[in-house]
Amino acid sequence: MTGREGAAALVAVGDELIAGERAEGNLGWLARELTSRGWRVSEARLIGDDLAQLTETLRDLLSGHELVITTGGLGPTLDDVTRHAAAAACDLELEEDAETVAGLREFWSTRGEPMPESNRRQALLPSGALRLDNAHGTAPGFLVEAGGARLACLPGPPREMQGVSREELLSRVERSAPPQRRTLFLCGVSESDLADRVGEWMARDADPVSGVLASRGVLELKFTARGSSEADLARLEERVEEARELLAPWVFSESEADLASVLVAELLEEGCSVAVAESCTGGQISQRLCAVPGVSAVLKESLVTYSNEAKAARLGVPEDLIEAHGAVSDEVAEAMATGLHGSSGARLVGAVTGIAGPGGGSPEKPVGTVHFAVGLDGAVRTHQRTFSSRGRGHIQAWATNTMLNLMLRTYRDGR
Repeated sequence: MTGREGAAALVAVGDELIAGERAEGNLGWLARELTSRGWRVSEARLIGDDLAQLTETLRDLLSGHELVITTGGLGPTLDDVTRHAAAAACDLELEEDAETVAGLREFWSTRGEPMPESNRRQALLPSGALRLDNAHGTAPGFLVEAGGARLACLPGPPREMQGVSREELLSRVERSAPPQRRTLFLCGVSESDLADRVGEWMARDADPVSGVLASRGVLELKFTARGSSEADLARLEERVEEARELLAPWVFSESEADLASVLVAELLEEGCSVAVAESCTGGQISQRLCAVPGVSAVLKESLVTYSNEAKAARLGVPEDLIEAHGAVSDEVAEAMATGLHGSSGARLVGAVTGIAGPGGGSPEKPVGTVHFAVGLDGAVRTHQRTFSSRGRGHIQAWATNTMLNLMLRTYRDGR
């Protein structure tokens, strides 16, 4: 699939978006919906409420895409210019739609008020356009064809945009052959290390198309077939199999991005009990586990032993061990896990202690230093990581995903 075929472009309209007064909340949702329906979203733009600029933008996008979708600018005021720009870009006249006017009058009558004359502006549609009814607001959208392309204009409020899309638009623009995709989810390897190993897969002309998304230590490696032929699908499967073998130490799933969900699902298969003890993450690991339905069948307990006194009282960590090595150390992490195993009776245990910052670091143990200990059936191993100091929340999030991944790996290795 190349060039204009299957290509879609998105435009969010509004001076408030350009000025940063309101966050844009539509384009990502639309891109996901279109991609799942076989479209290749190749461009997205933010445009202010400028009639000439918006008209020129739509003309440009319609010349290179099969589908263009706008959001916003369909209100009743003079700065709502999307319908006028759409008509001009398609060389069409605007016409008042009688059914829209009737619907607007009914809307206002239910409120016991006469329809403001300004609302008639919302009934203007390009000649020949298909009205897209809006059951969630007053501004209808519309779909119009021009020069072999289609232009859809949707209301801007996300609730209205999504409602009109689901109920009126998406079924009309569904493609017959959605692209074939595969995804690998990885943890424990950095994005730069991944690039060193498989960077050539990300080339713009690679077949299949590959891309990676990174989020707090979890990488989402996507592969998309360029077409739907048997040869295209064969190349896709070959690349995925190559990735499975090359990246096996870090792949934790091919269907689920959440490490906690993957871990809990595997523990539930054999009824393996689990417990966690946290210091620097302050309960975030426990929160992730408890968010997974069914975890009550395997989660024995979780402790936030933040102070040295709590580590000693709740987990039996010797005070002289803390004095000798510091609370942030392999030795203390191991003692936390060992104590947790004894007190909880859980087969799988995890313990974490670290420096989340912004203070508390030293040249020997900088902010971002985190020590982990994971035990299965009493055999405990320690791990140390140093995360970049980009804020307390950043370090805690990375430490949480790292702990979940270490527990998953330990359990898989010991099964």
